[in-house]
Amino acid sequence: MAKASSPKAAPKAAAKPAPKAAAVAKEKKVALPESFTLNSMSNYLAEAKGFSKKEAKELLETVMDLIEAGVLQGERVPLGKIGKVYAKVKPATKARKGRNPITGEEITIAAKKATKVPKFTFSKGFKEEVLKAKIKK
Repeated sequence: MAKASSPKAAPKAAAKPAPKAAAVAKEKKVALPESFTLNSMSNYLAEAKGFSKKEAKELLETVMDLIEAGVLQGERVPLGKIGKVYAKVKPATKARKGRNPITGEEITIAAKKATKVPKFTFSKGFKEEVLKAKIKK
């Protein structure tokens, strides 16, 4: 009975890689999706990395939720090599006079409150890559 609870038996079992882990390690060559929707991206991820479609979709949704949470906390959230997403305060504007361009009539343009708006800044490297990109007509 002492052999069954021996601490030496546990490391041998842990040293063998799980068959599922070996399948995930081999990356398949999968064609990019035609459209980039949440479903098509999760299907691509599932095929390329060996996840189930449900796991891949949950993974993408978790990443999107994480990005949203970071922005709502006021952080600049980096998105890999693409850029950063963040929230910015758009300042308030005062009421002012304006003109109707058709009739020339003078009108009063109402004041606007300060508001928060989402912003995205592209990285320099991504902008350079886009110059080389193929654009569909």
